[in-house]
Amino acid sequence: MRAIAVSLSSASLALFTLAACGSDDPGFPIEDQCNPLGAGACMAPWPSSVYEVADPSTPTGRKLAIPAGGLLTNANLAPIDPAGWNRADGFSAAAPMVAIFPGGVDRRTLIDQTRFADSLGASATTVLLDMTTMERVAHFAEVDMTAQATPDRQALYMRPAARLTPGHRYAVAIRKAVKSAAGGDLPVGPGFQAILDGKTTSHPLLERARPRLVEALDALTTAGFPREDLALAWDFTVASDDHVHRTMLSARDQALQLLDATPATYTVVSDGPVDDGSKIRRRIDGTLKVPLFLTQGGAYAPGTVLDIDAAGDAVAHGMYDIPFTVIIPDCAYRATAPVGMMIYGHGLNGSGEQAASGAIRDTAAAACVITAGTDMRGMSERDIGNIARTLTDLNNAAEIFDTLIQGITNHVSLGRALETTFTTQLFLCRAEDATATGCTTGARLADPTKLYYYGLSQGHIFGTTVVAYTPNIRRGVVGVGGGNYSVMLERSTDWPTYKTILQGAYPDHFDVVLAINLCQARWDLTETSGVSSVVLDGQPLGVTPRQMLLHMAIGDDEVPNLATEWQARTMGIPVLDPSPYVPYGMTAMAGPIANGSALVIMDGGAPPVPLTNEPAPETGMHYLTRGQPASRRQIKHFFETGEVRNECSGACFCAQDKCD
Repeated sequence: MRAIAVSLSSASLALFTLAACGSDDPGFPIEDQCNPLGAGACMAPWPSSVYEVADPSTPTGRKLAIPAGGLLTNANLAPIDPAGWNRADGFSAAAPMVAIFPGGVDRRTLIDQTRFADSLGASATTVLLDMTTMERVAHFAEVDMTAQATPDRQALYMRPAARLTPGHRYAVAIRKAVKSAAGGDLPVGPGFQAILDGKTTSHPLLERARPRLVEALDALTTAGFPREDLALAWDFTVASDDHVHRTMLSARDQALQLLDATPATYTVVSDGPVDDGSKIRRRIDGTLKVPLFLTQGGAYAPGTVLDIDAAGDAVAHGMYDIPFTVIIPDCAYRATAPVGMMIYGHGLNGSGEQAASGAIRDTAAAACVITAGTDMRGMSERDIGNIARTLTDLNNAAEIFDTLIQGITNHVSLGRALETTFTTQLFLCRAEDATATGCTTGARLADPTKLYYYGLSQGHIFGTTVVAYTPNIRRGVVGVGGGNYSVMLERSTDWPTYKTILQGAYPDHFDVVLAINLCQARWDLTETSGVSSVVLDGQPLGVTPRQMLLHMAIGDDEVPNLATEWQARTMGIPVLDPSPYVPYGMTAMAGPIANGSALVIMDGGAPPVPLTNEPAPETGMHYLTRGQPASRRQIKHFFETGEVRNECSGACFCAQDKCD
């Protein structure tokens, strides 16, 4: 049974008014398992310290303790078991803060994504305060435009400009300057009013969290936002990086130990020439044995999940086969020295065979790198059935989100095979190659010390993580992706298909918002959001520092520029200058940039995308960067020298499929 009705009637609003009078009536109007600070949805506002408890054994000193019945229930009346989320010692560092108010919010009173700087001013209508440092956090606020017809179910989002600091505590405030859709004041919920008035209630979560909520109000007052100025305020703790990285690190480290003790073996399924002129000479498809951490032998079947022990470490289950595809460019046979190797990351729910697709063949030939790909287990073509299962019931979340740890581990294992077994056994000049190109029979084609990464779209989103965890990747190039699925999804032209499935199971608009937020907390373990602040440093993940080059096309309709900019700001990298524009919070740096990383922005002339959380019109810009000779020249130079050099004549304005 849901704690609060799907829409609030006038009687519910009257209940707000009654509670605001400061009654100590033990019949508190929100059920015990629900967030007592809001109304209209059991979980709102989210994330919130009402779902935290003290735990001195965790790095944050906190642990999530969401009660049974406190999360969503789908159309089949299956409540989400909070156990998978309660493993965390805090909330997502990437997901937005969300709230809901009866009657909706006037979005004209919010600071949108074009005015990040205004969110730090005294007149900001919403406030995000780092209570650990007492510094304000840049963000923007918006409403869920897909719920305009049902304002009682319309979410108010607050989206930070960059990743929040792991382990820090944050206070969130919605000031009275934010007005209702009808133009009046926002209603104050009974729980928040009880905190303001110092009135005790019968609600166990509210009373448990009361001291921390009072501390948050005091911190906001110190920052210049007194209690009488607030329509709603709350606090929460961000999960530690120890939590975010632990399971992935344990899988990575065990996998490398196993592979170093017993080098991976492979089976070649096909090995033959590629008929594309002089670009690619050879394609190899096969299977590679890698360490397995999934249950059910790794079968693509319902119930296959990552095996995780009580400490949060992955549990190994021997070895299993993963597919791989390799292309070897013709130039590798003619080079005077062994060439580099590149792992390619495939697109949305695709496969490793995309490493042999047209644009990637062109890039491999231009950069003269042997290129290999495998499936991103968890979000590959063969995982689509489990993805659909999860969207209909988030109790199946581990089949995607935890399984992605196996997907990242598979890519790490492929990297180790490239620099060992493949280099010494597979990437050799054969007799027929020697006759055709002049290489020496038996000579090695690959240099095991030159391992790189290139990924597009989903291959960017998870590719940043592959670069972060793979020990010997020196440099990575990622394009038309970004960080933080919770900002990407609703703005993507890919989203309506998946939303249709999700909303069939969770038909309420606000439930969809909350479902995305819950998913983000689990995605943090594998997508860009979990590593963007440490990937360049390397040391926190047990690897050497590395360099990254990000490619973005203005008006990308599948991965919004907001997500790429979020990642770049979090990484602290510059924009290569000259640039069509410089995003908020970033600096422009003229090239060449030696031994550094950068964001490169290309303009293909797309019309402006909406400023709302709706899919952009189709622009084709998602495919712009991969087809540019300028991109390929830049990738080649970056891989070879570590230098980010502008390959356009000025800012990259692209016309007729060419960037000049």
